[in-house]
Amino acid sequence: MAGTTIREMDKDKPATISQDGLEHDQKRRRRRRHSDPSRYEILCARSLLLWLIASGGTGLTIGIILVITWAAQPKAMRPTQSHNFISINPIATSTPSPDTYLNDYAKSVIPVPVHSHNDYWRPHPLYSALAAGCMSVEADVWLSPNGNDLYVGHRRSSLSASRTLQTLYLNPIKEILDKLNPDNVTDLDGGPNGVFHTAPDTTLVLLIDVKGNATDIWPVVDNQLEPLRKSGYLSTLEYSNGTSSSKSAPVFKQGPVTVVASGNIDKSNVTGVGCDALNRYKDSFLDAPIDALVDDANLGKLADCQVDSLLDRPLAKFYTASAPLMHTFRPTNSGLSSSQKDHVRAALQAAAAKNLTSRYWSLPSWPISRRDHVWQFLVDEGVGLLNADDIESATRLEWNRAYKAELVWIGISSAYIFFASLLFAYLYDRSSKNKSKTAAQESA
Repeated sequence: MAGTTIREMDKDKPATISQDGLEHDQKRRRRRRHSDPSRYEILCARSLLLWLIASGGTGLTIGIILVITWAAQPKAMRPTQSHNFISINPIATSTPSPDTYLNDYAKSVIPVPVHSHNDYWRPHPLYSALAAGCMSVEADVWLSPNGNDLYVGHRRSSLSASRTLQTLYLNPIKEILDKLNPDNVTDLDGGPNGVFHTAPDTTLVLLIDVKGNATDIWPVVDNQLEPLRKSGYLSTLEYSNGTSSSKSAPVFKQGPVTVVASGNIDKSNVTGVGCDALNRYKDSFLDAPIDALVDDANLGKLADCQVDSLLDRPLAKFYTASAPLMHTFRPTNSGLSSSQKDHVRAALQAAAAKNLTSRYWSLPSWPISRRDHVWQFLVDEGVGLLNADDIESATRLEWNRAYKAELVWIGISSAYIFFASLLFAYLYDRSSKNKSKTAAQESA
């Protein structure tokens, strides 16, 4: 029995050695697996690297396309487009004067229906706008601390006693007009010449945006307009018989300068209400809310003087009609929706029917091609004044018309990035699963 036991033990000995060898081999393979990358690990690393290169490279490519399409290309195209000489002959002096405009620009500049928004922000207020051909300029006015002068600026913090309505606008405009209307010339074809030598019958709109209390500010404005008024340079309301009458309607007589009040003027009755407004500040006009023209309920007649009215004010007192585009409704990425275009189109047509100069402000400014797309739509629909911060681009009337094509191209490129990322993520995930599965089989 003892022999049998010994033989059985001898039989089991090779099996024990074989088992030990197997365990040793497994340990050796595990050490090799940890020390040397497996084929699956290499494939996985390559997939990840390929995914990073493809995604990063594609993203960089699309970024470059965006920069070229929406920034570099429009900027590079500027010198090749038509201009009013401001591009090739910029205002070089730091202190331009009326003579700067008259000698270098007045004889060649062609007026364009563009409004120089916040004109006082420009390096050369008034002169930059005139050199570009803008037919309208804007000045925000505040009452000075002593109540006798008008400071120009967007906020109180930017006001300065050296930047006033007279120094920046009224005095230079009068000096320009005086030199274009010399005393020794008597034949002026029925009226004085305007600021544009190439189109002397064109009026310059001076939009005065009232900041603060309009009741205190507008009498000061009216007083400072007196030199222009005495020279016959202001557009005004006149009655056909020379005297006001409760039964006659006034007639608009255009002059070289048309003054329009906006801003807080709407919160005051300083310019008069009802028929009384016809006899107050006859050479100061108002800016109507353009959307109000679409609703017939806002239109009518004033019973006492039988003149057309808008919001209970004489229609004749309004010269412009405007609204903020981005505040009224937010344009989509593709520009304006069909319903938004219909809304704007109806408002522009209503303004034209009432002989009001239409304007939309707060327009999209970026990307440039999107801005140009909205500009083109407004011009095509007959907007009276194109509101612009970039007046040099606006006055050319030659803009990027490929915005929708750019959107399609960018959309396709973005879709490619998205699906390529999904594909590489899938390949990476599948590689990882195969690696885990193989590792599990080897360790079993």
